[in-house]
Amino acid sequence: MRKYLLPAIIMGVGAFILTMGLLFRFYAYPNLAVVPTNQNSTSVVQDPDATYFDADNVEPGSGELTTTVRIIGDPEASEAASEETGRDVAVWNMGQVSDNNGDNMPMAGSTSVAVFDRHTGEAINCCGESENGEEVEREGQVVKFPFDTKPVDTYQWWDATVGKAYPVTYVGEDTIQGMDLYKFTSEVPLTKYTTMELPGSLFGLAPSSPAVEADRFYSNERTFWVDPVTGVIIDRVEDQHQEFRHGGESVNALTTTSSFTQETVDTNVEDYKSSSKLLALVHTTLPIAFTAIGLVLLLLGLVLSVIIGRGKRRDTTPAYADDRGDPVFGDDDTTRLRRG
Repeated sequence: MRKYLLPAIIMGVGAFILTMGLLFRFYAYPNLAVVPTNQNSTSVVQDPDATYFDADNVEPGSGELTTTVRIIGDPEASEAASEETGRDVAVWNMGQVSDNNGDNMPMAGSTSVAVFDRHTGEAINCCGESENGEEVEREGQVVKFPFDTKPVDTYQWWDATVGKAYPVTYVGEDTIQGMDLYKFTSEVPLTKYTTMELPGSLFGLAPSSPAVEADRFYSNERTFWVDPVTGVIIDRVEDQHQEFRHGGESVNALTTTSSFTQETVDTNVEDYKSSSKLLALVHTTLPIAFTAIGLVLLLLGLVLSVIIGRGKRRDTTPAYADDRGDPVFGDDDTTRLRRG
């Protein structure tokens, strides 16, 4: 029995390592590949040379435009939403302010409650999802791409201005500060999204003319640099244009090419570079390595047990056994009686 001890040990170790590989992939990874419910972050998007309609002075303006996005997760609401939907849900409160002159009156601002799947990043329509206090039904990606993002054209990105999701196109790979990223674009065509009351003089009418109802149009071309492991957007650029239209005349409302500030990009890299490597290790490297080693050890133990088994049979069986009878008298009882 001692001969079989070594194969049994080898096979036991192999089974353990194989099990660990499967646990890394199917238990550890799903538990690690989730967005936090207690998110607390700030992103800053900036354009040093934006042109816009200066509402303070009721005239065209230009200069630096800074947009600050603040995100605060709500763990209690996330838990309640998860219980209500039967899914792993995150609820984030988001506030956005755009400022062109640094005073106490921002150029634009908005608040929202984002409810989305913690694994895929896709919107979930429930549990207080809103835009500026009004209920909204979102679709597509809301704040990030899925964990294990694929280089495909099947994602959609939610645009809060128009209130619609638009297709996302994969355009290639890029590298930022040592991180290998996927590059995506998403385009919003020029679309009317609201109507505003503005002075008629802006559209060539007399200075004393009354205010008019002007249509506001908007277009945007976004570019995302996405970490494919975590789905986090490390950098982004928006080429945005807005204009007012009335009576065949148009007035520029906003033209800007804005991007994350260098500080924001640096913070994203610092926060996600190491976690991306760890998650990739758990998702791919460790499961493949442990599964391969486990299978090799199982096969080795099996082969050793077969070899030992064959050796034992050779040891217990005579090389030659002559079971023939006596060549002269034979071996049966009758022959032995006559010989007696």
